[in-house]
Amino acid sequence: MDPTTSGRPFQKLWAATATSNLADGVSLAAAPLLAATVTHDPALIAGITVAQRAPWLVLAFLSGALADRLDRKRVAQAANWIRVAGFATLALAVLGDAVSMPLLYAVFFAIGTAETLYDSSSSAWLPTLVDPDDLGRANGRLQTTFVVCNEFVGPPVGGFLFASAAAAPFVLGAGGYLAAVGLLALIPSATRHRQEPSAEPVSAEPLTVKGIAADIAVGARWYWSSPTLRSLSVIAAMGNAVSAATYGILVLLATDVLGVTSSWYGVLLAASAIGAVVGGLVAGKVGEWMPLGTLILVTNLLSAGSTIGMGLAISPAVTVAFMALDGFVVLIQTIQVVTLRQQIVPNELMGRVTAAYRSVAVGAFTVGGIVGGLVAKFFGIPAAFYVGGTAMAVTALAVLPVLNNKRLAQVKKEAADPEGTSGSRSMKEDESEGIHSR
Repeated sequence: MDPTTSGRPFQKLWAATATSNLADGVSLAAAPLLAATVTHDPALIAGITVAQRAPWLVLAFLSGALADRLDRKRVAQAANWIRVAGFATLALAVLGDAVSMPLLYAVFFAIGTAETLYDSSSSAWLPTLVDPDDLGRANGRLQTTFVVCNEFVGPPVGGFLFASAAAAPFVLGAGGYLAAVGLLALIPSATRHRQEPSAEPVSAEPLTVKGIAADIAVGARWYWSSPTLRSLSVIAAMGNAVSAATYGILVLLATDVLGVTSSWYGVLLAASAIGAVVGGLVAGKVGEWMPLGTLILVTNLLSAGSTIGMGLAISPAVTVAFMALDGFVVLIQTIQVVTLRQQIVPNELMGRVTAAYRSVAVGAFTVGGIVGGLVAKFFGIPAAFYVGGTAMAVTALAVLPVLNNKRLAQVKKEAADPEGTSGSRSMKEDESEGIHSR
């Protein structure tokens, strides 16, 4: 059954995802343009991205605990209200000629905090809105919508609006998040879909520091006790680190090495997004005929090869082809891995485990950006691509003892067996597989 016909709740979540991601995409172009009106210091402008990512390192676990303790619908709505307030603040600051870098850092830290809340709650909420057989297709639609709105439509709209009126993209962004709040309000309360805990639930402590700390500890233990999740997070962290290391200096590869003009640089960026959209459309079919372990290995090796190929800088056309291939395989893998996580993690723990997983995976962006910049500085721009691609390939092979077809099939079987070990598997998997992460 297709998720578009399996129930209206998913359709509303899908629509809310589209409107909020469009607002995100608008800010991708508008935020640095606004910052450039305050300062031309590249480090200060780059600090906006750091401010938006920082909550994943310091607040992700708290967000995950709240997503498991509270009504996930209300958590998602609260996250969007925070983003409405942030964009409205920027719009008023522009109109009042009161924009400053500290204000931008504060607003985007708040928006990043909202992102940790929304992602933790929505990833746990989705499995309760669609049939299990539809989960992969639902994730495919959400991920593809993210690429289209966040990378295709949003940035050009944001740039155009900013050129017309500096406050306009932030007004539109606030409207997009406000629309998402309204769409989420039409979905039944998330608590109605919650299953009775089969593993360690939230603690019996009230909503206090002690109670939240106990909840976080449960989620962290579940994540750490699962070799499958640890290995998947290592793969994701390496991919994100390499992405930050290479795409962060892509403009230098394009202009200094390939001789691409600024007008053609946009084509390079679009190539990856085009590949990702195609990957999102075929991810379900690919997952049906290729075993999951093989899919993870192949997509990682192809992404690694694409990264090295980009560094060769043979010609702009070849670089475009490698970027499109990279976007294609990365989104296929992302959809399958997200679906696997939702299948093997008990729903009552999903927010906390997702937060632990993403704190590792998303936190790697910062490390990768720093390492990539240093490698490029001392060994040349292409070297960052060579080192990154090689590191991805080595990592993919290193986790093969855990992420192979046989073991992944066994993990999925245990999670799907309500009378077997699915409830207690989290604390026993490490013993049964005998694998230790780095």
